[in-house]
Amino acid sequence: MKKILLFLSVILLIAGCASKRYTKKAAKFEEAGLYEDAAAYYYEAVRKKDSNVDAKLGLRKTGQQTLDKKLSEFNIAYKQADYKKAVYNYIDAENYFNKIKAVNVELNFPEYYKEYYEESKNDYLNKKYTDGVDKLNRDDFAAALLVFEEIKKIDGNYKDVKDLYITAKYEPFYREANTNLDNGLYRKAYYTFDNILKGTGGYKQANTLKEEALQKGTITILVTDFQYSNTYTRNTSQAVTSKVRSQLSTSENPFIKIIDVSAINANIYQDGRLNMQAANLSGIKAILTGNVSRVVENTGKLNKTEKRGYIKEVRKVKNDKGEDIDKVEYFKTTYYEYEAENYASVELNFKLISTENNEILVSDLVSLTNNDKMHYASFSGEKKTLVPGYWKYKDRKSPEDNVKDNQSDINRLKNLLNASKDIKSTTELLDEVIKQSVQRISDKVNKYNPEK
Repeated sequence: MKKILLFLSVILLIAGCASKRYTKKAAKFEEAGLYEDAAAYYYEAVRKKDSNVDAKLGLRKTGQQTLDKKLSEFNIAYKQADYKKAVYNYIDAENYFNKIKAVNVELNFPEYYKEYYEESKNDYLNKKYTDGVDKLNRDDFAAALLVFEEIKKIDGNYKDVKDLYITAKYEPFYREANTNLDNGLYRKAYYTFDNILKGTGGYKQANTLKEEALQKGTITILVTDFQYSNTYTRNTSQAVTSKVRSQLSTSENPFIKIIDVSAINANIYQDGRLNMQAANLSGIKAILTGNVSRVVENTGKLNKTEKRGYIKEVRKVKNDKGEDIDKVEYFKTTYYEYEAENYASVELNFKLISTENNEILVSDLVSLTNNDKMHYASFSGEKKTLVPGYWKYKDRKSPEDNVKDNQSDINRLKNLLNASKDIKSTTELLDEVIKQSVQRISDKVNKYNPEK
């Protein structure tokens, strides 16, 4: 709490010092007759420290002088009937007045200027409005939009400018969407109508036409059971079929609709085979079919390897001077490393076929492998004393003996001693690779766009 209070005190002190600096600069500008610059610095001084009385008094004086100049410029433009300039000069003066008011310094803004402004605004906006409507009637939407944008900025409630602005902005898109709808580009039409509705909340027949585009552009798909090459791949093919149906059914693609297998008419089958013409007549636009050709599950053998290392012992001994020193000794020992790898793989192919003309719309071969490894070390003694290395003979020294008492090798051994002994089963790995395969199928089908 004390630190927070100290921090706040420092911030206030800095702000106070900055306020004084701005006040001094403002006073110099004021002495030189540069009251607009003086007002700008007085304003910053008050912003930094609201209790700076000298800055507030200075801002009231020089700010009023600045405002008076802006109002004078407005008045000149008004008297010269330059209503565009008058409007923007008044807005500039009003914005300045509100800016100074926001720091609790009140300036004098005579009310009669408001009457002059309203007169100028009405004259200027009336001409702009007429010009905008004329451009709109000539289908010059881009130019009309600029006009109505300007009117909205000056007076957002002027006549029906809000509606005209929407027309100028969205009518070109509305017409484009209608053209796409007529030309069979249903997805383009759908998303354009959707953007129009998001921007307007409702425009002409956009909502109805959006639904029409969706209805005409939707691909109704029947996912048939994936075939399998042998009984071993049967369970995988059943899992793929089920997951593909589920994933495509919950897809965010509005143009994909999966047919419920239980609801289809049995007449679309002849002699156990799907009749494409009958399927098309029943409302099915495409068939998704596939074949699981290969499934592999391999549980790897656990390999155990004896490793040679050392037990490190540190003892206190006396040197020739009688001082305690550390004596390090290494004793030969063994530990074990264990390694195993499991993997599973799936190979399948699929294709999306049009029932209208048997055209293959989408096809792909999917071949995926997933694996998991286990590698750890085990030592029956005190782990923290174990040092990696190599020795040739247990009972005598050899030139080949090597103690790796360095941080890098010790860290590697420590990691192995603390490594997980868990490994994913082939069942888990196969389930993951099935999910990945289904995702590939789903992505491919969802990305299919007949309009590209």
